[in-house]
Amino acid sequence: MQLFAEHGYVGTTTDMVVAQTGGSKATLYKHFPTKEDLVTGLMDRVADTVSRDRDDPAASTVPLAEELAHIARSACEGVWSPEAAAVLRLCLGEYGRFPELARTVWTVGPTRTYANFHAFVGERQRRGEIIVDDPQIAAEQFLGGLVGHLQLKIAFGMTDPPSPEEVDARIDSAVRTFLARYAVPPRST
Repeated sequence: MQLFAEHGYVGTTTDMVVAQTGGSKATLYKHFPTKEDLVTGLMDRVADTVSRDRDDPAASTVPLAEELAHIARSACEGVWSPEAAAVLRLCLGEYGRFPELARTVWTVGPTRTYANFHAFVGERQRRGEIIVDDPQIAAEQFLGGLVGHLQLKIAFGMTDPPSPEEVDARIDSAVRTFLARYAVPPRST
């Protein structure tokens, strides 16, 4: 990712990658037959940070607010990471010549994150904890409200990632906002 960030998509060669990482071209091509596959692999790493522990929402026994906070923290770690910032800059810088790169990154990153969030929403609706009429809008409100324009400012080098206290405040606000909009009110006794 460092090479792509420094030299761009076109300027980064397989020789440079092999020199930086060690190994051989044969090994590199075995795992990543094309440069696009290499970027996809890098994006998979970022997406794994955001999506970890989300494989089976039905298996979760964590309370709703706590689970939302966990999802939020994973999203923050992923989108505010140096790797995610480099991928965003790479996609924006190379879009004119390689629009397929942006589509690949979108598929591996946000599309996967949204699918995981939709599964979470579906399970929590099944349990009767929330009512969500449009899972995509709910996902965009939650995740977008969490990371906001800060993701772009970090990628553009205009600011550093937030402090742990700022992250906690953003997570708390995003969770409270989601629950205020979508949580089923507790029954009166």
